[in-house]
Amino acid sequence: MIRFIVCANTRHWSRFTDFYVEHRASVVPNYPVSLALFDVKNYMKQGRAAIIVNEQDEVVGIGSFVLGLAEEGYQHKEIAVLGNSYFKEEYRNTRMFIRGLQVLAEQIQNANPQVQEVRIPTSAVNAYTNRLYQKMARKLYSMDSNFGTINIYTTPIHTYIGFCNRFR
Repeated sequence: MIRFIVCANTRHWSRFTDFYVEHRASVVPNYPVSLALFDVKNYMKQGRAAIIVNEQDEVVGIGSFVLGLAEEGYQHKEIAVLGNSYFKEEYRNTRMFIRGLQVLAEQIQNANPQVQEVRIPTSAVNAYTNRLYQKMARKLYSMDSNFGTINIYTTPIHTYIGFCNRFR
């Protein structure tokens, strides 16, 4: 049985961080450890994160979000921005991904019931996530980064929740 555990203590955050650092280059090619650790700090202070564990209590995936826009000092808490997520390959073609989006939707509402918008960044070359996000969001813009082009999708929170709830 797969379990989603919202990070609430040092052990959870340690497991999240270990998994993220180990798999960071699969999430974003050439992503340095220092930026992954910076991300974790922001998830801890500005949002939430979860680990996904299998029957053997091994971490097999992660998900996260922040409230507010990093480029604006995390103002605008009515905007939730999904963070880097990753699942081990053997879990990718399962319902775990959509269940992860559902858990994030629940946690966003719990963290701030006033959230109105969800932004979802993804690599422009990741065909799977771009196809998925286009089903529930519109592309707001693309930006170049040191790690390639990133597409930023946006959707009203009620549309995001509605999309996630279709798969319950």
